[in-house]
Amino acid sequence: MTRPTAGFACAVVVALMLGCSGALAGAAPTSAAPAEPAGSPLPAAKPTEPLVVRNVAPPTPYASRPTEFVIYGSGFSQDQAKLKVTMGGVDAVSIEVQSARRLKAAFPARNKTGVAAVTVTNPNGETATLERAVYFRAGKGFSWQAMRYGFLYSWRGFREWFNLGGNLMYVFILISFFGVAWVVHCSLVLRRSQILPQKFMETLSSQLEQSDLRGATTTCERTRCAFGRVILAGLRKTSEAPDAPEKIREAITAAGSRESAHLHQKISYLANIGTISPMLGLLGTVFGMIMAFNIISLGEVRPHLLAAAIAKAMVTTAAGLVIGIPALAIYFYLRGRLLRLVTHMEVVADELTETIVEKAEEA
Repeated sequence: MTRPTAGFACAVVVALMLGCSGALAGAAPTSAAPAEPAGSPLPAAKPTEPLVVRNVAPPTPYASRPTEFVIYGSGFSQDQAKLKVTMGGVDAVSIEVQSARRLKAAFPARNKTGVAAVTVTNPNGETATLERAVYFRAGKGFSWQAMRYGFLYSWRGFREWFNLGGNLMYVFILISFFGVAWVVHCSLVLRRSQILPQKFMETLSSQLEQSDLRGATTTCERTRCAFGRVILAGLRKTSEAPDAPEKIREAITAAGSRESAHLHQKISYLANIGTISPMLGLLGTVFGMIMAFNIISLGEVRPHLLAAAIAKAMVTTAAGLVIGIPALAIYFYLRGRLLRLVTHMEVVADELTETIVEKAEEA
């Protein structure tokens, strides 16, 4: 294993250990609460999280129409009769609490357009406000403000999904940053102007035609391109064994194989990302399912809590696929480009090899 590969593997292992420790901490089983006596009424569930309002849908409603909004957050009280929701100073006409993280609130039509904040107040007086939650527009048609708040809604939703995925999402962020940077690097390296620079080829051809093998060797030593290192291996053999053309050809062939393997190793990291990312996502899914079964083991199963745990499990799988699929697609594209460059380099190398052998025999 080369040093870059070992370093990348160590970074993934360390990040994976941190992500797994956080997921296992979230999946730790909790003891079940004692059962209520038979026939006793179930009290309203008290929120176990701080009251927070994170997002509101739809983000750009029409001001002239009554609208039912879905409010996402945490810590919503289950006592919807005493829960209060206001938007831009207007109280909701009806409230339906679906879970501690989601509720629906219907509001009447309003005559004023513009930005409005959403405020949720629990029966215990705890209050949370999301500033600039929605933008009420006048009617149909294009609006820069409406588009802006549409993007803002998507960004808030992305942050919510990111937090739902847990610590493994930070591992995916690191992998995605590395993947993007490596794609840019490979795209810049795997170009004909980098592998076989035009100016270098013209100078080398001119020197070989003039039987200036020493000048051609100096030119290849000064260049940093892959093809220059291939030809340099053959030119050095001419000084060691000028009467052994087979050794010159073997040296150029071996150098070409080394350069081809080196270039292919660069793009192989993208294949590693495309393989590892879905597996990490699957690992996060397993931890999410463990959390779901822990909820079931508590006895009283609430469907919305179970659904939230399963959704958390699916987020990591989706994140792994979102990173892995493009990484593999780009890897196959770059591999095709690399094969074309290597084929062209072999053709040119064969032509120059015969020239070098001929000039070496003349010398």
